[in-house]
Amino acid sequence: MRSTTLFRAKNRLTFSLVFLNMILICQSSYAQLNHVTDSVRIKNSFWNSKPVRVSVVPALLLAGSAATWGIRKDVRSFRNRYLPTFRYHYDDYLQYAPVVTVLGLNAAGVKGKHKMGRALVSYAFSAVIMASVVNTVKYTAKVERPDGSSKNSYPSGHTANSFMNATFLHKEYGQYRSPLYSVGAYTAATATAVGRELNNRHWISDVLAGAGIGILSTELGYIVADKIFKENGTHIKLTNNHVPVRLKPSFIELKLGYAQALSKDLTARSEDLFARGGFNFGIDGAWFFSQNFGIGGEFAFSSFPINDDNLKFNDIDIPTVSEGHYTQPMGIRYIHAGPYFNIPLARNWFITGKLGAGTAVGAQGEIILNLREDFQGLFGTVELPYFRYKPESSFSWSAGAGIQKQIKRNIGIKAYVNYFNSDNDFKLDIIEEIDQDGTYRFKDYGMEKVKFDNLAFGLSLTAYLW
Repeated sequence: MRSTTLFRAKNRLTFSLVFLNMILICQSSYAQLNHVTDSVRIKNSFWNSKPVRVSVVPALLLAGSAATWGIRKDVRSFRNRYLPTFRYHYDDYLQYAPVVTVLGLNAAGVKGKHKMGRALVSYAFSAVIMASVVNTVKYTAKVERPDGSSKNSYPSGHTANSFMNATFLHKEYGQYRSPLYSVGAYTAATATAVGRELNNRHWISDVLAGAGIGILSTELGYIVADKIFKENGTHIKLTNNHVPVRLKPSFIELKLGYAQALSKDLTARSEDLFARGGFNFGIDGAWFFSQNFGIGGEFAFSSFPINDDNLKFNDIDIPTVSEGHYTQPMGIRYIHAGPYFNIPLARNWFITGKLGAGTAVGAQGEIILNLREDFQGLFGTVELPYFRYKPESSFSWSAGAGIQKQIKRNIGIKAYVNYFNSDNDFKLDIIEEIDQDGTYRFKDYGMEKVKFDNLAFGLSLTAYLW
């Protein structure tokens, strides 16, 4: 069972690093929002120095790129398993949304931090720096893309461009008018980065490096422009008005947490296969038509590693050809809609709640044999999918609650707990033969109904839309 143990250790490492880099993306948005607007500052502080402030988030993202380099193929395997046919090239266009927003707002007469001439010079310097760094590294490193189409994968140019544009919008309007502009800008940039991975065009290390380069390029571009223009070309600073909690708290939020399966078993033989603690992440959004009530929707995903230490096979030949086995994690995604609730408390605290109903769609999984070296040449592979399961889509419902703190005008942090419930029919198949071209042929092994209820709890980053 050594191979099973190693796989689980590797799986836990992969989950941990994916969590780390999701947090780094969220941190990039939050840290960029944390503009220096307070009148009281600590003078001569190293952490308050401008070089540290402009480089800390890019440094974290570049460190995340280095940390995920060795497991980028494992992270890609999640994409290939859960969304193997994803082909939506919105990222080709979304990367430009923040800069188009800046140009549109200026054309409409909505003033940004700088006059248009100075803003465009800052942007030009940023673009030159970004393009120079990205292309130099791309055609020096010559990293092959995940889809094998070319050897210019690292770093992601789309992601660098999108985060450069997002930081441009953040500096011109997020720091000057409302952090909501920054929230939208970095949401679009993050969606572009995710799109590059989902479309199988980049590794996770590529997009993290691109994000860091994009942010740092804009910071450097503005430093150069500041040296040229000094105080010229700047609009008068606006007053930062705080928003009282009595307003309608419409929002979007990103959440990440721990998930625990509540059903004792996934099969009739619970001593053979059972789910362990996994992870949950998702996106929520709601429009409130009053201070306390709104309507919204949720896209969420839960994944559970499977314990199969005691799994026994009926086929007596399996111990001969295999030295171990493992079961892929069981994943299920939810799309729900329903009422949302909000109770404001003192000091910008909130109690939140929601009810949702919709569909639950499971991802196909396999029980995989680790072939002995003597049989790897015969089968043409080192691993052989022996058993396959596929949850059918079904009706599902959920309920959630949270305690939330508004920490800035448009930003909040929430501790949440969600319950998900669905009864899924699992279609079971077992391998029958392998064709000469290496194609696996499975035969039907039956159906099994599983009560797939689970509890998730964690933290979410909220953007208020007021």
